[in-house]
Amino acid sequence: MMCAISIPTRSLPPCGLSRTRPLGFLPRRSLAIRAAKSASRNATPVHCPSIPSIVKKLNAGQASVVQVLESQAPLMKSPDWFALLEELGKENKWTLTLEVFRWMQRQKWYKPDDGFYPKLIVIMGKAKQLRMAVWLFTEAKRNGHRPDTSFYNALITAHLHNRDKRGGFQKALQLLETMKQRIRCQPNLVTYNILLRASARACDVALVERFFQEMEAAKIYPDLVSYNGVIGAYGKTGDFVQMEKTLFIMRLQKHIKPDTVTSNTLLDSYGRGREFVKMEQVLKSMTSAKSRHRPDSKTYNILMSGYARAGEVEKMEWSRSRMEAANFKLDFRSYEILVTGYGDVGAFAKMDECFFQMLQAGIQPQKSTLNAMIGAYCKHNAFEEAEELLTDALQWQIRPRTSAYLILLRAYAKVGRSSDMEILLERMRKNGIMPCAAIFLEALESFSLSSGSEEKLTESVVEVLAFDNDDDDDDDDDDGYGVDAFEGYTTSSSDILTFSEHSDG
Repeated sequence: MMCAISIPTRSLPPCGLSRTRPLGFLPRRSLAIRAAKSASRNATPVHCPSIPSIVKKLNAGQASVVQVLESQAPLMKSPDWFALLEELGKENKWTLTLEVFRWMQRQKWYKPDDGFYPKLIVIMGKAKQLRMAVWLFTEAKRNGHRPDTSFYNALITAHLHNRDKRGGFQKALQLLETMKQRIRCQPNLVTYNILLRASARACDVALVERFFQEMEAAKIYPDLVSYNGVIGAYGKTGDFVQMEKTLFIMRLQKHIKPDTVTSNTLLDSYGRGREFVKMEQVLKSMTSAKSRHRPDSKTYNILMSGYARAGEVEKMEWSRSRMEAANFKLDFRSYEILVTGYGDVGAFAKMDECFFQMLQAGIQPQKSTLNAMIGAYCKHNAFEEAEELLTDALQWQIRPRTSAYLILLRAYAKVGRSSDMEILLERMRKNGIMPCAAIFLEALESFSLSSGSEEKLTESVVEVLAFDNDDDDDDDDDDGYGVDAFEGYTTSSSDILTFSEHSDG
C-alpha cells in the first residue's frame, strides 16, 4: 500500500513580481511605455489647422495662394482639404476654389481617387457655373478616372442648380437613366434623395411616387433624410396636403421617427404659408416634456423669420425672447432676420439699434445685411438714410456690391428722381461698378413710367447704364428671412409628431 506524500505549497509572489526579479526592476515593455508617455508630454503640441482662418488668409490677399497653402499643407490631411474646398464653395469663391484644387493636383500627396472631383463639381454647380462643372466631369474622365455613382450624383446636383430649372431637371432625369445602364454607376440612396427633393419642389407628385417605387424595387430603403427632403420641398411650394401626407407615411406607415430637422422643416413651411396656428402647435410638441427632439437655435430663427415675413413684429420679438430664455445666443442669421423684419415695417430706430447690437456682439455684418437695410429705407422713401448707409458701409468693413447700388437705383427710377440717378451712377462709375443691360432696361422702363416720359436721362447716364459689366450675380432667392431647416389627411403635423413621442415613450 502506497502512502500519500505531502508536498508543501509555496506562497505565490505578488502579482507582477517574480522570485528571480528584483523588486525595483520593471520589464522592458513597461519602460518603453513610460518613455513614450514622457516623450508625448514633452513634445511640442501639433495644432490642427483652422479652416476659417485659412479661408480668411486666402481672401485677404496679403500672401499668395501658394504661400498660404504651402504653410498649412504639413498640418492638413485629406478631410481638411475637403473642408477647405467646401468652405470656399459656401462663400461662392468658385475661382479661388479652383485655384486651390489646381495647387493640390500638383502635390505629391494628391491621390486622384480621393473624391475631390465630385466635390468640386457640386461646388461649381451651386455657384451656377454649370459649364465648369461639366468640363471638370469630362476632365476627370480624360485623366483616367472611371466615373462612378458619386460622379453622377455630383453632376445631377450641378444640373439641378442650373438657372434654367426645367432644362436642368430634364437633364438630371436623363443622367439617372444613364446611371441605370452602367454597372459602376447604379443609383443609390443619395441619388434618389437628390431627385426626390427636386421633384417635390417641382410639385411633381407622380414623379415622387415613381421614385419611391423605383427605390422599393431596387431594395433601396428611404431614410429620414429622404422624407425630410420631400417634406421640406413640398412645404416651400406651399403644398401642405402632400407635405402632411408624406409626414403621415413616414411616421405611421414606415415607422421612421422624426427629428429636430423634421420639426424645423414643418415650422419653416407653415411660417412661409402664414399658418401660424399650426406653426405654434409644432413648437408646442417640440417643447413638451416627452419630446425627444428639442428646439435648437435654428428653431427660433425660423420662428422669427415666419413672423417677420408677415410683419408680426411683436411675435418676432416674442420669439427672440424665447430664444434668449432657452440660453441660445443670437447669431448672424438671427440679427439679419430682426433687421429685415424691423425695416419692412419702417421701424428704423429698432432696426438701427439691432444693427449696432450686432456689431457689439462681435458679429460682422455681411453684404446681405447692408442690402436689407438699404431696401428697407428705399421701401419707405428714406433715400437720404440709404445714401448715408451706403457711404458708411466701409467703416464696418463692408464693400457694397453692385446689388446694393441697384436697389437704390431702382428706387430712384420708380419715383422719377433723375438727378439723384445721375449722381448715383457717376458714383458707381468712380467705384468701378457697372450695372448690366437688364438693369439698364428695367431702370429706363421704371423711369419712363414714373415721369411720363417728360424728362430725359443725360447721355452720360445712358452710357453708364448700358455698359454690361455686372460681375455681381446674385441669383439666390434669399429675402433676408431664409433659414435652411436641413440641407386628404385629417391628422395634423403636430398630432403626428405628438403621436410619435407617445409611441416612442
